[in-house]
Amino acid sequence: MGSEWRQYEEIFPKIKNSNIDIVSLECHNSNVPLNLIELVRGKKVMVGAIDVASNTIETPEEVADTLRKTLEFVDVENLYPSTNCGMAPLSRKVARGKLEALSAGAEIIRKEFGI
Repeated sequence: MGSEWRQYEEIFPKIKNSNIDIVSLECHNSNVPLNLIELVRGKKVMVGAIDVASNTIETPEEVADTLRKTLEFVDVENLYPSTNCGMAPLSRKVARGKLEALSAGAEIIRKEFGI
């Protein structure tokens, strides 16, 4: 979306100053500039580390890599690994594989950070 992501620069500071406690953001294969997460530092962030627009099942290391990249902008205690969106259009087998990868990737990060 290129410059269209710039709308986050306007809305994220308002969210940061609101009573909203968690923000969800598509991160894996979405082209959202991850540095925008800095604008809501202090909030809980659901980091979309699973691409639901693809039937390709991510590896745990790919998930962990996406999560690591966001940790420059969100504190580890506020990181909530998630999917980019719902998985209803995916087959059960693909959805299960993606969720297993999400769980395993999050476990890699927990071990790296001792949490």
